[in-house]
Amino acid sequence: MPTQERRPVVVLVDEEPSIRQAVARLLQEASFDVHEAADPDEAARILEKEPAADALVVDAHVPGRIDGFELAAKARGRLPGLAVVMMSGHSDDTSGPVPEGGEFIAKAYLTDRLVPTLNRMIGRLS
Repeated sequence: MPTQERRPVVVLVDEEPSIRQAVARLLQEASFDVHEAADPDEAARILEKEPAADALVVDAHVPGRIDGFELAAKARGRLPGLAVVMMSGHSDDTSGPVPEGGEFIAKAYLTDRLVPTLNRMIGRLS
């Protein structure tokens, strides 16, 4: 019996349920295993339980005790190989530093760019 390939694990963080669900559906259809979080605290708990997470996709301006930029920096500190994609409804990443090796995608371009970007970042062929 052939072994089933492991689905890459993505932690997705956005406070807006409709956006989070739409992005999760996009990623699931591209064969990612998605763990959704509404805020950075919930995402941090998921990352604690999922040390094998391959990627973090986070809204740069998600509300909470820390924002998406700080969450990304902390997550990358604990998991140096974690692929990080910052997203925002704003057109640029000037609100904070995208972690080194991370990517920024404006939400207007998520449907076209997110899956190919994640595949490239984790070394998976599309």
